This record gives sequence, structure tokens and C-alpha cells, in this order.
Amino acid sequence: MAESLYSDSSYLLVLSVLALLVSFYYPVLLEHKMTARRLPKPLRMMVISNIAWNACSILGILFFSGTITPEMSNYYIGRQLIFGLQALCWVRVGVALYDMGELVLFSHRTPYKTISGSVGIMIVIALTFLFVVSPETISGFDFFGILPFAYMPIFKTFTVVYLLFFLPACLLIIYQLMRSSLRSLDPTVLHTGAYMAGSLSVCLVVAVLFDFVIPLIKGYGAWNGGFQFFVWHQFLTLFIAVLCGQYYTSARFRDMGAYWFLQKLINKIEDGIIYYDEAGKIKAVNHGATKLLGQSSISLCGRSIKNVLPPNLDFFRETVYSDVRMNINGETHVMKIYFFKCRQTLMTIVNVAFFMDQSKTLLLQQNLKTLNEQYVEYTHDLVRYQDRLNKEASIKVEKENVLNTLINALPFRVWYKSELGVYQKQNRLDLEKRGSREGARDNDEDISVYEKEAREKGEVKMYTSFEDKDGAEISQDEANRLTGMGELVQTFDNMYIPILQAGKAPYKTLCLKVDMTEQRRLEYERNMLREQKFIHSRLEELGTICGAFAHDYNNILGSQLGFLEIAQEVIEDKQSQVYTFISEAKKAAQRGKDSLNELLNAIRGNANAATPAIVFSPYMIIEDVVRKISLTLPPNVKVHSEELDKSLKIRGIVASLDRIISNLANNALFAMKETGGGSLTFKLYPETLESQLVTPYAPPVPAGSYAKFEISDTGTGMDSGTLERIFAPFFTTKAPGEGLGLGLSSALRLLKEGNAYFTVQTILGKGTTFYLYWPMETETKEG
Repeated sequence: MAESLYSDSSYLLVLSVLALLVSFYYPVLLEHKMTARRLPKPLRMMVISNIAWNACSILGILFFSGTITPEMSNYYIGRQLIFGLQALCWVRVGVALYDMGELVLFSHRTPYKTISGSVGIMIVIALTFLFVVSPETISGFDFFGILPFAYMPIFKTFTVVYLLFFLPACLLIIYQLMRSSLRSLDPTVLHTGAYMAGSLSVCLVVAVLFDFVIPLIKGYGAWNGGFQFFVWHQFLTLFIAVLCGQYYTSARFRDMGAYWFLQKLINKIEDGIIYYDEAGKIKAVNHGATKLLGQSSISLCGRSIKNVLPPNLDFFRETVYSDVRMNINGETHVMKIYFFKCRQTLMTIVNVAFFMDQSKTLLLQQNLKTLNEQYVEYTHDLVRYQDRLNKEASIKVEKENVLNTLINALPFRVWYKSELGVYQKQNRLDLEKRGSREGARDNDEDISVYEKEAREKGEVKMYTSFEDKDGAEISQDEANRLTGMGELVQTFDNMYIPILQAGKAPYKTLCLKVDMTEQRRLEYERNMLREQKFIHSRLEELGTICGAFAHDYNNILGSQLGFLEIAQEVIEDKQSQVYTFISEAKKAAQRGKDSLNELLNAIRGNANAATPAIVFSPYMIIEDVVRKISLTLPPNVKVHSEELDKSLKIRGIVASLDRIISNLANNALFAMKETGGGSLTFKLYPETLESQLVTPYAPPVPAGSYAKFEISDTGTGMDSGTLERIFAPFFTTKAPGEGLGLGLSSALRLLKEGNAYFTVQTILGKGTTFYLYWPMETETKEG
């Protein structure tokens, strides 16, 4: 069952591709040469079958070359289906060849081709189905104890199909061409038919020799790369189609062209022509004869010529009669009549009567009447068409006025562009904003990517744009920055709508630009009010909860401080690590107790009990925070605090500064945890501002001398939306359960209480730096 049906030869692949290209181009060339609308049906069917045959051969060479067994199921099934399609092409070529022979001989059509084609198609489909579903059925076929298809079953079975449905048609058309050539008296037909019959015979012999005889002698499958079945017949069919087209464009169509020309000429002339036989019976008449005689061709055909023309004339001798008077429909006409004979074949003669109306009275009257009727009808049609055009023009103008009124009444800008991006229409608002742009085009760099996609892809595109006070388009981050600085920023919703009509891209585009500045401002204020209401509600709940919690936890911290003091007294070695840890725990507990006392005083409204501000060195707070976070610091995070100016003094509450720096440090550690580590850097140095410092997302910093704290990390950074809300209560970017969103809001409150300021710089994906500006305390001011 392992057979090769397609070869991997590159030469055969190139020849098949060339044959396919010739098959596509040849009908176009032939139709131009014939000056006919369509090819004859048999020739057209032969060309289509050849195109399909060559396409299947190319697919077979590319994907199914070489020996393939049924065990290679997918390749085997694909090869059999492609080969089955080729076999259907053989059958269709055979039917087309037989049909071609009948057309060449002008013979009566027989049902042979229909029966042969139908039976052949059914047999090919059945064989293909059996080879795909059950290949062993064919190879195991038993004919009186003989297994004719046991070896090379595909080759043998489809050879039988070839012998039944392809070869007989080839032999039959050779016979028909030779017979018609020998019987023709035209030397051109004789030479063309003999040339075609001889060429077909040679091609058929060569194809049979190379596709059947040589493979059987040499041994099937002995070729390197696989044997390709029926490949020479594939090229033979193309050559046959070329020969048939040559025949049709030479002898046959030369004769038929002359016949058609004469027939058209006879029907176009206004003089009368009558064909009649030797018995005087009329066989045919032209259109001029029916007009001159005032009778139809049906009523004239079959009548005797003596009953139509004056009977005293000699109808069967070549002669001319002038001034023959005839009474037609009550009018007298003077005719000039020619009688002559026309020989069709050696045995067939047709008599012809050619007559013309010398007075032209009837013809001119009929023509004038027809022209008058046509003119009146044309005048009426012209009036109707003009009324319709006027009505349609009025409706068009009315629609255009309604459309202009509508787009001018719209409260946003509208314009319309052609497929090439040329402005065609603008409404009133857009004209006031940009002036007239009709007939102009935007520069390529000024056209947004959304407009290009709408025009090229036919999709509706929407986006939001921002413009500064000068009307220049800016990014969203720049818009947020300018808004934070109090400058005017306009917000627009842009929509690009393609006009989808018949045809392909690019499309015409309708553009809308809606000013959403006021609406977005109202939405922002509404959201802020809703958020503040939510914050106040949460703060009230939190105050109630914190009051009870602070009271209870204050008692717990008091007990803890007591036990820590006892532990310090019990430990004799004051330099031991245990004593150090207990001292740090006591400091942390004391800070917690102080914070709880502040919280209780704030809840009770006892402002007089607030912790007083003192003068201290801030570097100690930074070092204390570094020691605390170092105890739980991840191994992939490094802390740097070398650049600390220890000579600086500030006035404030120590616990407040500790909470501010601790919150910023904890947030930095959380940001670096998401990036897999990094570095946290603390710096402290003096800075003098000569003028007010204004930065986005922070209040302005007045001029003066400050102790500047710099806390920077290499974490994830923040976008503009996060920057706008980082100090809002209960806003957090952490997962639920990891934070309350109160750290930075409390830090901001403590900064305001200490008359300090802050700025922030961040780069998304690279890190964030907070700058704290705390007024410095000098010796003179302290004294």
C-alpha cells in the first residue's frame, strides 16, 4: 500500500507553477484576440479544469511528495483527497474534449458526455472514499482467484478510470478533427484541422509513453524523490486547450465572423432582401423587406415569391427590373428589383431578390412618424425628469439647511473630514475657535493616533485631552501638575466616528470635541465632598473606638513600664545586651504612653495638657528610627544615614518628629518590598530659601532657613493619581489588612503643628523622595 503519487522534483514544481500561470493568463489573451465576450463553454471548462489540476499538483508536490503509507493517516488522507480532486479534473477534461468535438463539427448534442461525466465523477468519489476509509478493500479485491490490485492499487485503479473516461475522448476528438478537415473545401480549415489532429496525436503518444509505458518498464517507484502519477497528461491538457483556442481564433471563427458580419449588415440595411428556393418558396427576409412590404417576417416566410412581388417578373434568372410599381397598403411605390443566385455549397443554390423603394415615400413617412412620436415622448420625459430633478434638488437643499442648523446648534465643536483628511465641514463653535479650515489638511504630526485608526480601521475612537491656558495640548501628568499649581486646564472628550459606506479604507471621519472642564470640576468637587463626608464619618467612629482603646491600652503600657523598670533594677550588668534591649523597650513603651496621652487629651478637648515643644537635635531621632527598623529589616534592603548634620537644632515635639520619620520609612520599606529590595537613605542638612518654593502636589514653602530632611527610596514610585491622594485619610495602596491609610495623613497634621513643610519627587518604577523643611532654631532665638 506504500505508493508515490507526487514527486519532490523542483523541476516539476516549476513547470506546474508556469502551467498554472499560463492557464490563468491564456483566457484573457484569447478573449482579446477573439474580441468576444466569453470563451466557448467547452474551452472555458477545459481551462478551469486545467487550473484546478495544476493547483492540486503544486499542493501535492509541496506537501505530499514521496512514498506515503496508510499508517501516516493525516498525510495519507490529505494526499488521497488532493489526488481525488485531480481525478475529477481528468473526467471533466474528457467531457470537455468530447463537447469540443461536437462543437467543431456543428453536430447534434448527444447524452454521451452527460452520462460519461456523471458516471466518472461518481466512480472517482467512490474510489477516493474507499482509499481513505478502507484502503485494504481495493487491494484485497478478488476476481476469480486473481488479485489484480494487490500491488500498486492506486496506480492501477485510476489507470482504469483514465482508460474509460479520458483516453476515449482524446481519440474521439482526433478522429473528429481529421474527418472535418478532410471534408472541408477551405484550405485554411484543412491545414488547421490536420495540424491540430497531428499535434494531439503526438502529445497523446508522448504522455502515454512517459506516464504509463516507461514507469511500468522501469519499475514503479524507482525514481529518486518519488514518482508523480499522470504528470505528462497534466501538461497535455494545457497544450490541448491552447490548440483548441488557436483553432477557434483561426479557421472556425474566421468563417463565423464573416457570417455574423454579413448577417448584421443585411439586417441593418433599409433595402429589402428575400431568400427563396427553386420552387419559389420564401425562406428568409431581412428587416428592410418587412418595412418596405408592410408585413411581418412570419407572414412572409413560407409564401410564394410570386404572391409577394409582381408575378410577371422572371424570378429565376439573374436580371434587373427598374420602375416596378407595387401597391402596398393602398399606396403606390416604385421599386428597383435585382434577381441573382447565391451558391452555398456545391449542391445548394439560394435565389435572392434585392429591391429598393426609389420613391422612399413609405419609408420616409414611417420614419417621420416614428421621429415625431419619439420627440413628443422625449419632451414629456424631459419635463418629468426636470420636475423630479428640481424636487430632489429642493429636498437636498432643505436637508443641507437642516443639517447646518443642527450642527451649528450643538454645544460642542464638530467638523467633518474626507478620506484624505481634508476639512469639508465645520460648525459655528469650531469656526470661532480655529477659523475656516475648509479645503485644508492638518500636518501629519498634528493628527492624533486615534483619528488615524478611525480613518484606516473604521472603528469609533474616543479619548480625553487636556489643554493649557494657551490652547496647547498637554499630557495628563502635566495637567495634574498645573491644576495643583492653580493654573487653568481645559478638559475635552474627543470622538472620531468613521462614515462606513460602500468601499474600503480610508473612510470619511466625523469629529466631535466636547468641553468637559466645568463638568469635570463639578464631578471633582462632588467626589471631594463625598470623600470628606466619608472621612468625617470614619473619624467620628475612629475617635469613639480610640478613646476606649487608648484608656485600656494606657493602663497596659503603665504596667509594662513598671515591669521594665523592675527588670532594669534586677539586672546587675548594666552593659549587657539584655539591659540594652529592655531600655529600648522601655523607651518605645514610654513613647506609646505619651502618644496615647496626646490622643486622650485630643479626644477630651484638653488643649492645655498638650506636650510642649522643645529645642533638640533632629539627627538623634533619625538614628533612633534607623535602629528600630534595622531590627526587622529585610536582607535585600540597605539603609544609609551617614550624611547627617549633627549641629542642627529645631523646635518641636520629639514624638511627633519620630512618628513622621517612622511613617515615611515604613512606607518606603513597603514600596521596596514590591520591587524585590533596594536602598533607603536618610539625609539631614541646612538649606536657606531666598524665595518661596512652589512644587506640584505640595503647599508652597516660604523663604527662610530650614533643617532639610531627605528620605529617599528606590521602590515602585507613584503616578499622578496616587500623588493627589497620598495625604488623604484612609487612602492606601496596600492590600486589605496591611494598612489603614492614616500614616501620611497624621504625618501631614504633625508637620503643620510643627510649622514645617514638605515637597515630594517621584519617578514611576524608580523611587520616591520626600523633603521635610523644618525651621531651624539658633542659639540667639533659643535664648
